[in-house]
Amino acid sequence: MIGEGGEAVEYRGRGAAEFDLPSVLAQLDGQDPSEQLAAVRRIRSVIEEHERPAACVPTVPKLRSLLERTDVDFHEEIATCLAELAVEAPSDVAPSTGTIAAVAVERADQPVARELLRCLAAVAAERPAVVGDHTAAIVSVLEQRRGYDRHGLRILAHVSRRRPEEIVQAVSVLTEALKTNPTENGRPVLRAFSRLARSGTTVPSLEFVEHAVDLVDHDETPLRYDAIGCLGDVAAQDPAAVESVCDDLAVALSCADPDTRATAAVTLARVAAERQTAINPVRSQLLGLLTDDHAHVRANACAALGHGRVDAAATRLASLEREDPSAIVRDRAGWALEQLS
Repeated sequence: MIGEGGEAVEYRGRGAAEFDLPSVLAQLDGQDPSEQLAAVRRIRSVIEEHERPAACVPTVPKLRSLLERTDVDFHEEIATCLAELAVEAPSDVAPSTGTIAAVAVERADQPVARELLRCLAAVAAERPAVVGDHTAAIVSVLEQRRGYDRHGLRILAHVSRRRPEEIVQAVSVLTEALKTNPTENGRPVLRAFSRLARSGTTVPSLEFVEHAVDLVDHDETPLRYDAIGCLGDVAAQDPAAVESVCDDLAVALSCADPDTRATAAVTLARVAAERQTAINPVRSQLLGLLTDDHAHVRANACAALGHGRVDAAATRLASLEREDPSAIVRDRAGWALEQLS
């Protein structure tokens, strides 16, 4: 933009030009609630207009202190600002995690708790280990908010990436969330359970397995993948926990989506590695998958039949070992034949 005299003039949005950080910080530091509210609303206005949210990041410590105050009645607006700033600069909000979690517990039955969970979810997405220290507090909030706030469930899913052992204390609330609304809650819950299973940590209850099975033929592909994958991760650690539901995977083996068929075959292979007879209810379908159009499906079917010591597969496996165009299928077929000998 060209100003008077031909000099270049830098354009600054109205909100950016009007945002006086020292003044706002002073207002937040004051003792007049009306001035503090005005400052919070100014911060929120700048953030929501997407003008210069980064300019508001230095206000985080002041907002955190204000959030702890019991003599103000605008906690939800403070929490909204912190949540938006956590999206913009999660590492800057991370040091306030303890305070945010504590206030969420104190006000779990109030609307502000939802915004605080949203804030923690944004921090957990980038700094899961930091939020993991406060898993007990998050579980406490979710237990009081039986709507199973999706932000709270996402927090636990994020925490499970770096601190899966912390999810043990959330097993009950996660299981109930999966049971209550599997479509809405399924993906973060199943991912948390998958990571917990892969960690080798002892899980106090495996009730979630029966709820995961209900989703193996879900119309929503990502949810279906997560459900079957979760069962596979559990089976890798505790095959007996999945043995009783192997016949329920028959529908996944018949799915039109090849990745669903392949993933289901992997899950069955993991169970059969310790419980050979577990795949008996789906033997015919696994045999049929040896002629599947997709190599990864054929390969995984070979693994399942090999682990299950299915002698009826010998002739077909020998043919695949000699003639299949895919090297991995030939290799898996040869391995499976060795298990039968």
